[in-house]
Amino acid sequence: MLTGGVNSQSRGLTLLISTLLGAVLALTVAPSFWSAVTPLVLAALLLWACTPDHPFAVAARLFWSMAAFFGLHLSFLPLSFAPLFGPAGVLLFPVLFVLEGSFYAGLGWFVARLFPTLLGRLWGLAFGWVILEWLRHLGPFAFPWGTLGYTLLPTPLIQVADLGGVLLASLLVTGLAAALASLAVREVRPLALTLPVWGLALLYGLTRPNVAPPTHRALLVQGNLNPLDKVRGTAQPLPIYARLSAGATAEVVIWPETAVTDRDVPQLPDLPLLIGVARPGQNRIEAWDRRFLGAYDKHQRVPFGEYFPLREPLTVLYEQVFRALGLPNLTGLQAGQLNRPLTLRGVTYGAYVCYESAFPSVARRLVQNGAVVLVNASNDGWFNAGNGVEQHFAMGRIRAIETRRYLLRAGNIGVTAVVDPRGQVTQILPTRRAGALPARFALQHETTWYVRWGDWSVALAALGLIGLWSRFKWLHSADVLRIDEPVADAG
Repeated sequence: MLTGGVNSQSRGLTLLISTLLGAVLALTVAPSFWSAVTPLVLAALLLWACTPDHPFAVAARLFWSMAAFFGLHLSFLPLSFAPLFGPAGVLLFPVLFVLEGSFYAGLGWFVARLFPTLLGRLWGLAFGWVILEWLRHLGPFAFPWGTLGYTLLPTPLIQVADLGGVLLASLLVTGLAAALASLAVREVRPLALTLPVWGLALLYGLTRPNVAPPTHRALLVQGNLNPLDKVRGTAQPLPIYARLSAGATAEVVIWPETAVTDRDVPQLPDLPLLIGVARPGQNRIEAWDRRFLGAYDKHQRVPFGEYFPLREPLTVLYEQVFRALGLPNLTGLQAGQLNRPLTLRGVTYGAYVCYESAFPSVARRLVQNGAVVLVNASNDGWFNAGNGVEQHFAMGRIRAIETRRYLLRAGNIGVTAVVDPRGQVTQILPTRRAGALPARFALQHETTWYVRWGDWSVALAALGLIGLWSRFKWLHSADVLRIDEPVADAG
């Protein structure tokens, strides 16, 4: 039988272990050498969370673990925005960490209600975790930071993203974690089945063909402007970007997100441009070649930054928060309507804005509509502490793999770089320094499985969850003995 219950004397220890496991998981998630141990850390977290008998105890352990996970993983947010909003703004970020932790607590409660056995819970969480990651890409609170599939970026395994996206990589991670945790109940069959899958994924990654040699030229411009100066109206961005772009002979010159405002547009240099333009209520990329050729409007806006979910029913609350932040007239961006590729001098560019690089569906839709190269105009100048800039860039690299397209990225402070269709960085500018990168790229025309079929790996996870539940119901109705062994409860 599963041991359960948390007596009052052990609650402190339970809280400590839960938060420590979440914090250690956060340290492994940023793509690095330590990402190799992510499945092992996740296995320990799953085993710890699934041990209590009562579903609410499972939910509580997952809540504290994942609140700690996001608190550390997203620590760059309060550290970066403290100079802008002061203590009042910093205090708002724990609300985000609690909200994210609550999503995983809900998953834990649901899985624990479905499966009374430890083995069932481990695999229920493995499948449910991927489904939850997919849900975190959707809706008004969409915020996909912390997706586990990104931990495979330093390895050849990430190449499976062109088959099923980053969520297929997540399924590999959660599946191996559940298989490792299953050893605690003396079940070796899951690991025996999982390791060959990892072997096939590794073989697939190692045998991807080389990309086409770059034959096209772009100029990626990094202005290194303080975004606060732009908000205050004291910055003069156009002369800086015009100077950095002067004499360019490239096929396209790319400026970052909100590089200029609508007031600057009449004075643009006579160059083939893809530029970030801030217009009233809009954040867009515009194509110019001595005349206006088209625009892409930012569609996926940052919740609580560029738009405010449930604003009408929560008007009074928002007004109080805005006043506390010293921004009583704060408004959001309109949802973009123009979201098709931009064509400039015969090349079709899939251009998207900053935060949208965290959403696979954006780049996928642009490639479906004919884009042969990706362009990400970004402004991570708000992230002046922690590793937020690096996290954002790492996530964007996967879009190149999923679509097998070159990615041209122009950032205000960085990362300004070229990423090839295998996700490798081929050219890069130093961050937080003004400059221009003469970039080379190739046009790609293939259609990947992921572009064609999307997040089918989520359906696979859902089928796994349904199959697991069906098997449990059959075993239960047949009065078959549970296959897992008791695991000592740590509190």
